[in-house]
Amino acid sequence: GSRDGRLAGPAPPPAGFSLVELLVVIGIIGLLVGLTLPALQSFRESARRVQCGTNLHAMGVALTAYESARRCFPPGDDAFSGRGHAWSSFILPFLDAETVARRINYAQAWNAPGGNAEIADLVLGTYVCPSGIQMFPGKQDYGGILGSAVVLRDDDRLPPDWEHGGVLYATDAAHRSGVKAAQVADGLANTLLVSEGVDRGSRAMDNESPIGNARWACGTNCFLLSSRVINTPDVDSFNSHHRGGVQGLYADGRVAFMVDDTEPTVLMAICTKAGREAVGQAP
Repeated sequence: GSRDGRLAGPAPPPAGFSLVELLVVIGIIGLLVGLTLPALQSFRESARRVQCGTNLHAMGVALTAYESARRCFPPGDDAFSGRGHAWSSFILPFLDAETVARRINYAQAWNAPGGNAEIADLVLGTYVCPSGIQMFPGKQDYGGILGSAVVLRDDDRLPPDWEHGGVLYATDAAHRSGVKAAQVADGLANTLLVSEGVDRGSRAMDNESPIGNARWACGTNCFLLSSRVINTPDVDSFNSHHRGGVQGLYADGRVAFMVDDTEPTVLMAICTKAGREAVGQAP
């Protein structure tokens, strides 16, 4: 017996978790992570899609301001020479990037050595979709709409009127004049100006050829819509990493989501400014 005359009881159990309890806790944590991770990923992609739409909206404001100031939309390089400057370069002063624009010599090729080539390597946040995967100098995830034609980019037998289809192309040989708003006969609300072309393949990294069209400074940063569907491997089709479709900017400044199964006739119609197609309500 003990000194106070009482019998000693059994020793208390050791503090802490047993192995079984620990495994149960780990299992519960794993289950919770499994349930919340997809929701977290979905939330992050939603935020990226919103930011992508914000980028397009900013471009819309800049394009509208450019048109108001110059009485036409900015031109691009319609000759596929790979030397002209891009619409996305001309709107820089209206995109809070005037300091970048001042460093560009527009009298020289967009990638001319000794100045322009260095500037063209800059990555401008507004021109990069946060859902994109690739990253390279001068990346541009948004293409201007040049027109629509069911042709391959490397097929030089283009329809004779292809260059008259879209809005963001040059209307003169010197690539100085652009399309006027009054020439958009289909209506600004029914005519696409810019769409996503995220991670347009390895050819986009070639800054010397006309196919270097995924760089914001390059004049061929544009779409001649050669695919009738969205999100295909075609380097000239609309594509994104957003689930279900792509976002596009219309000439009235509206940003809209175009689903993967958008009717081909609608896609082709919204890429022209004066096709007078009966497409109903644009996406």
